[in-house]
Amino acid sequence: MGRIAAAFVLTLAGISGAVADDTARASIGDTRFAAGDEVILEEPVKGNAFAAAGRVELRERVRRSAFVTGGDVVVSGPIGRNLFAAGGDVRIEGDVDGRVRAAGGKVRVTGSARLEESATLAGGTIEVDGEVGGNLRAFGDTIIINGRVDGDIEVAGDNIRIGPDARIGGRVEYRSGSGVTVDPQAQVRGGVMEVDSGKRWLRKFGRGAAITGGISVSLGMVLIGALLILAMPRFSREAAGTVQAKPGQSLGMGAVMLIGVPLAIIVLLVTIVGIPLALLLGFGYALLLLLGYLVGAIFLGDFVLGKVGAAKLASGWWRVLFMFLALVVLAIVKQMPFIGGLAVFLVFLAGIGAFTMRTWKGFRQDSGPPAAA
Repeated sequence: MGRIAAAFVLTLAGISGAVADDTARASIGDTRFAAGDEVILEEPVKGNAFAAAGRVELRERVRRSAFVTGGDVVVSGPIGRNLFAAGGDVRIEGDVDGRVRAAGGKVRVTGSARLEESATLAGGTIEVDGEVGGNLRAFGDTIIINGRVDGDIEVAGDNIRIGPDARIGGRVEYRSGSGVTVDPQAQVRGGVMEVDSGKRWLRKFGRGAAITGGISVSLGMVLIGALLILAMPRFSREAAGTVQAKPGQSLGMGAVMLIGVPLAIIVLLVTIVGIPLALLLGFGYALLLLLGYLVGAIFLGDFVLGKVGAAKLASGWWRVLFMFLALVVLAIVKQMPFIGGLAVFLVFLAGIGAFTMRTWKGFRQDSGPPAAA
């Protein structure tokens, strides 16, 4: 991953790609990146695979790890290392040699799937019919386990069922207001037990929620950023361009908004009349932080894309793809002691300022006096 960041930020020479209609693709060494309305990877990938689209399908082998997000996600090809997936409907049909972390409205591990290590799943509905070689953690509304799990199972949900084909090598620990239904033909070697709200369970639940929540937030940001670029191409381009054209003003405005808005919320909370406005402002502040970070990532992506091929800036999906790359790089750089966190914070701050300045500019234009006839 470090080599990916270095190649992206410093060399640019290793980037190559071709765009076809509504799909953008690029490569850095053996790693593949793709974004579009529909992304189907039908060729083997020797490195990592990153994909974001309305529909994503991985049909061939990915030698290393796969990071995918979309409305519908299907993973039918084998994954050599880890799988990280988020979407409205996530279906895992192939073999995964490493860990699996998946979140979605519906998450399914089909009967043909073989997950060699642990799996952490979160969603409205979770169905596990395949094999899990390690431990399984699942958090959702409806959870149905009807496959083989060699390790322990930890689940939390309203409707938990252990099906007749379930073969569980360890124990099942659950937390549910309506209990758990275990089919008489199911085999659970370690037994089934309800876990109370003690600290041990809370720590486990917190770890699982943090992992799956992190997946949902990180990959969800890709979808929000894609929507910002595709639905508002001019706004996103001008907001990102503000960072480059006015870096000092962007940083200054970002600092003002980052500190000033919370102070305004506190002042409003002191007065009873101002509480509703404070709540509304708090929601807007959270949205500002998210969009500001995305504007910073879009700026980095547009900047590098302009160096690679300025003509590609006219393509929304190429901009989405390079924003995706920028988010990956920011996540890697953030892990560097001190200097990495500082660099990411400055991008974040400039993004907040640029978003605010561009929004204010649009507001002034919309509310200005009409032109004389």
